[in-house]
Amino acid sequence: MEKILRAAGLESYQAQQVRIHDETVVVVRPAGDAQRLLRSARAALPDHYPVLALYSGTVLDPDLHHDSRPGDLIAAVETTLFDTGRAQDPEQLGTGDEGFDLGNYDVTHFGEPELLVILPRPEPWAAFAYLNPYGVWGTPGDVMLAAAHRWHERYGAEPTTIGLANAFTVSRPPTDPADAERLAIEHVAIAGLTAGTTTRAYARALLQLDRWCLYDRP
Repeated sequence: MEKILRAAGLESYQAQQVRIHDETVVVVRPAGDAQRLLRSARAALPDHYPVLALYSGTVLDPDLHHDSRPGDLIAAVETTLFDTGRAQDPEQLGTGDEGFDLGNYDVTHFGEPELLVILPRPEPWAAFAYLNPYGVWGTPGDVMLAAAHRWHERYGAEPTTIGLANAFTVSRPPTDPADAERLAIEHVAIAGLTAGTTTRAYARALLQLDRWCLYDRP
């Protein structure tokens, strides 16, 4: 742990190691400086993947971990499918002419992250094999992992924050309206309150967004 903290310039921050099934992650309390520490850790640790956790219990409480080991979830990612049926209700789909507010899709609305978590694998999408997203109610861990894997391949999506809301930066946003609608349906199927409008209006927003914020609650 000390070597990782020194490499990332995090020696002065409170930190600990946490077991997630058979693997270990390094947890740092960012003391109100989470975004800067995230950028610094990513630049310094190419063989790891740093990500922010909104809620510390996501990492520190074993009862909130996935039932399966990270390695088992990752091994199954290519064959895991998810159902988008609930996102395709005609009323929820809308016409696409409904309004949207780009400012709504910002994870900072949900508060300051409580932890910086340094994961032992560099693949961005694999973060969801370790952290069970508190905000994606009713979505099994393997499904969220498979979705993140798909979005990383298609759009260069990389999770930055996991918890009550789940944030991604996106290097290749969709440019085709049909592709954006398919993506919007996937987002709403995973986290039903994400759109904040109809699914088709949200698809229009996705054409303009280089960040996503998936959100749900019970």
